[in-house]
Amino acid sequence: MTTHDILQYISEDFFKDNNSSDIEEMLENGIIDKEVNDTKWLGFPPANEQDIIKREKYLGIKLPPSYRDFLLTSNGFRYISFFLDNLFPIEKIEWARNTEEEWWFQLLENSGTAVSDEQYFYYGKDQDTVLCRDEYFKESLKVSNWYDGMCVFLNPIIKFDDEWEVLVYATWYPGARRFRSFKDFLIETHEENLDLLTGRKRS
Repeated sequence: MTTHDILQYISEDFFKDNNSSDIEEMLENGIIDKEVNDTKWLGFPPANEQDIIKREKYLGIKLPPSYRDFLLTSNGFRYISFFLDNLFPIEKIEWARNTEEEWWFQLLENSGTAVSDEQYFYYGKDQDTVLCRDEYFKESLKVSNWYDGMCVFLNPIIKFDDEWEVLVYATWYPGARRFRSFKDFLIETHEENLDLLTGRKRS
């Protein structure tokens, strides 16, 4: 499954979750535009390779391949899940230590507990979000805005070959959800969207 395929499915999730009156209101308020509604595509034009290289030089790192592939497919994204309204374009990604308040990092680190490798490196859907090493947030890249208490980070400390771990923080669960790569994060986001849509149809 390509990155474009996954993002197309996520776009379809959004339009399945919102009825025609919801979409009409979003159009009237400028939240989405007519092209987005016509194409059922929440992405943007691809990032330019030179712009990615420029940002990598600024950050002092080489971005992980599946995240680069995302940017080269869509430079940012609207409504990636039912709880997160966007992923940043290349120009906005930044080290969390430069964007977040110091008190937040201190709060995380003071509330943390020691986590063994055996506990930490379990990435199943039933992972315990408490088993998170909160000190990694300060060393991570922030790749989304805060929305409804949720934010996405790329963690360069934990790598799987060239891929970086993804940390998803949300105020409604302790710790963070962890993913082995950005592509895994996108795939599981789509699967969680489907689970929520199915649950809503049953209720």
